[in-house]
Amino acid sequence: MSQETEEQYRSIFENAVEGIYQTTVDGRYLRVNPALARIYGYRSPADLIDNLTDIAGQLYVDPGKREAFARLMAERDVVQSFEARVFRNDGSIIWISENARCVRDPQGRIRYYEGTVQDITERKQHEEKIRLLATVFDSVADGILIVDPDLSVQAVNPAYEVMTDFQREALLHRPLVIFAPGSHERAFIDDIWRTARTEGRWQGEVTSFRHSGDAFAASLSVTAVRAPGGALEHYVLTLADISQRKYQEHQIRYQASFDRLTDLPNRWLVCERLEEAIARAQRMRTKVAVAFLDLNRFKQVNDTLGHHAGDDLLKLVAKRLRNCTRVSDTVGRLGGDEFLIVAPDAMDRASGARLVEKVLYSMGEPFAVHNQELFCGASIGVAFFPDDGETADQLLRNADLAMYHAKRNPECKFVFYEAGMRERTGFTLGLESDLRRAAATGEEFALHFQPKVDMPQRGFHRVIGAEALIRWHHPVRGLVSPAEFIPLAEETGLIWEIGAWTLREACGRLAGWLAAGLDIASVSVNLSPRQFQDARLVNFVRDVVERSGVPPERLELELTEGAMIGDIEKAVTILHGLKGIGIRLSIDDFGTGYSSLAYLKRFPINTLKIDRSFVRDIVQSATDPAIVNTIVNLADSLGFDTIAEGVETEEQADMLRRQRCTRIQGFLISRPLDVDAFQRFLVENAR
Repeated sequence: MSQETEEQYRSIFENAVEGIYQTTVDGRYLRVNPALARIYGYRSPADLIDNLTDIAGQLYVDPGKREAFARLMAERDVVQSFEARVFRNDGSIIWISENARCVRDPQGRIRYYEGTVQDITERKQHEEKIRLLATVFDSVADGILIVDPDLSVQAVNPAYEVMTDFQREALLHRPLVIFAPGSHERAFIDDIWRTARTEGRWQGEVTSFRHSGDAFAASLSVTAVRAPGGALEHYVLTLADISQRKYQEHQIRYQASFDRLTDLPNRWLVCERLEEAIARAQRMRTKVAVAFLDLNRFKQVNDTLGHHAGDDLLKLVAKRLRNCTRVSDTVGRLGGDEFLIVAPDAMDRASGARLVEKVLYSMGEPFAVHNQELFCGASIGVAFFPDDGETADQLLRNADLAMYHAKRNPECKFVFYEAGMRERTGFTLGLESDLRRAAATGEEFALHFQPKVDMPQRGFHRVIGAEALIRWHHPVRGLVSPAEFIPLAEETGLIWEIGAWTLREACGRLAGWLAAGLDIASVSVNLSPRQFQDARLVNFVRDVVERSGVPPERLELELTEGAMIGDIEKAVTILHGLKGIGIRLSIDDFGTGYSSLAYLKRFPINTLKIDRSFVRDIVQSATDPAIVNTIVNLADSLGFDTIAEGVETEEQADMLRRQRCTRIQGFLISRPLDVDAFQRFLVENAR
């Protein structure tokens, strides 16, 4: 070989991009080029030869690969595209591809191996990515379509076939048809493709359809995929069937806005309609009449004929109220036997009187309930905007007060609100004075505790906590119902002092039980809307927890949905402040008030407490089990627990278990117990 040729070969050896080597059969390097040293992470060829002395033990991640390499060389004298994972000098792992041959002496003995090495790590990663993407494409639950820039379908995954019942053969290489006919404006569809082209992605909700022609709600994502040069190559469409979720949302929204029994707007919705009517009346300079209606002798119907008869009577009352009011009027049920009528565009008090007289005339006819004729009149209080109040809350309270005066005077079927009604009766004044005295000392208050249990199977329960309930033992009047003094406390502002006493006492009792070795998971305390909106709340709760020494996760605060109506951002801030203390949070009476699903997921709560109204008839009702199941599914999807209150029978507990709600509270387990009785309950149920 001439010197020039030798120099050419040396230049190729030294400057080659691929690694070049010669090795002994037993795995030592004889000669390597700089490219191989670089691939394996060594400073120089000499550094590699000196330090990489055992190819099987030091280089290959799988030592058996060297044996396979040697076996192929012995059998074929050559290997091609031999892929393996190897260790670099720094311990990292790369993929290589080798081409090599045997060099033999004249007697046929192997003198050494020589070959080339390529780093194929990037290619292998790309292949793995392709493999994973193919796996996702075939196994993901969402439907995926790949279409070209002209919207011709190029690929369809199995999930889309299952979701829509379309076969891929009927879709491939044909124009994309994904939107249900007539469901969207042409401009909306054009905007999807325009947004995807210009911004790279469009995402939103659409109406798609199945092979049968049935439409369904879907979440659609359209992503534009471009070549490195920027040219649009295709679109990737991801479609998820959200029809079940939309149905559940509709059910929850319905329960949030309408009374389940009568199908009338509930308190939240009728108050919203009242606020809208006030806003319109302000613009038009008209009046709004608000009629607060309370049934007479309703309790007697419940007591003598039972709750089912009472429910049937409420349904008939609702039907009559709808029939005797205008289309523009709103009739709502506030709860119990209380109804509200909002009549916008009232001209004067005479028009309000005509409305009320029409209602009273309708209510004067007998009601056919359970094969009996029942006479159930009503007491009505009427207030007007702007004469008797400028806000919905003022009008509601004043109409309620007028109704109270109508009920106290049997000769008056209805009463218009008058300013003098604000002066309280001697009884109410006395009760308020006594409540102020009791709130100042706390000595007349006591806490009772109602156990909460987990019942995964019939006959077995585990105590998971208790709800603290305040009781007022008046020195003269005796036991005063919370239904009587809590609203008075809210109205007079005493609720903060009473709530503060309740929280301190509950934490003190909990600390004592834990110190005595009674392992109670949590004690819950109710927060009123007024407490929740008080700026002192978060710091006060933190101070009580720290002073009592109870682990914060053992304290739970229960809030009603109504407490968070209004400024949602403020509510979220307060909830996060409470959550930052480490306590648990629960939404009480869930499903009966206002629940915005858009914000519910932002609330850092632990538990949804299913209202007793869904539990009472769950065994006989066709809808209550579905509602409970919907709430449980909603809670699961948001990571919340659920507990049902007001459980009184094993049949109710069994039905709740079938809806996957095993945590319950109610008379089936225990009535609220005083401190000593609750301690005995804990001890007996810890065995």
